[in-house]
Amino acid sequence: MIKKIFLVAACVCALQVQAQSGEKVSMSSSAYDGKYKAALRMAEHEKSGKAFEPMLEYAKYGEKTAQYLVGTYYLAGIGTEPNPTEGLVWLGVALEQKIPDWQRRYDALTAKLSDEQKKMLADLTAERKKLYGAEAQIMKCRLEAPQIGSNMRQFVCAKVRDSNQRVTVVKYKEQA
Repeated sequence: MIKKIFLVAACVCALQVQAQSGEKVSMSSSAYDGKYKAALRMAEHEKSGKAFEPMLEYAKYGEKTAQYLVGTYYLAGIGTEPNPTEGLVWLGVALEQKIPDWQRRYDALTAKLSDEQKKMLADLTAERKKLYGAEAQIMKCRLEAPQIGSNMRQFVCAKVRDSNQRVTVVKYKEQA
């Protein structure tokens, strides 16, 4: 069953990536951030799945927390049909942020996959990163101190802002 899911997903992802060119859209960082923070609040307080669509939008903009949440929503079937392959692929893309807890959960979820399945998952994740990864979505990932005065650093990915405080997202047309 899992092999069948992976094979179907591999075909779908390959078709989606072929010959796609994204449209760059610029928006004010305050509008972008405001809508994203509202989506995150919705995700914190909603268990019904209403946060899936706004989180998917920001996952496609490269936001790592949104990608992680979308992955968990696909795995649990929250706000969408359960799809373990999609869930694992989105979790894999989110791992660009290098959060140890996310990595441990991903490793636990993929531990029992065969080598063939792991390779297919890695290939699907690489294809998704070409569209929605940090580099593709004009983000910068670096070590930052989470609090002023803290010596602890964490790896954080954030949208690059231009001199006019605007962010750019790359949008792709949905494939049927």
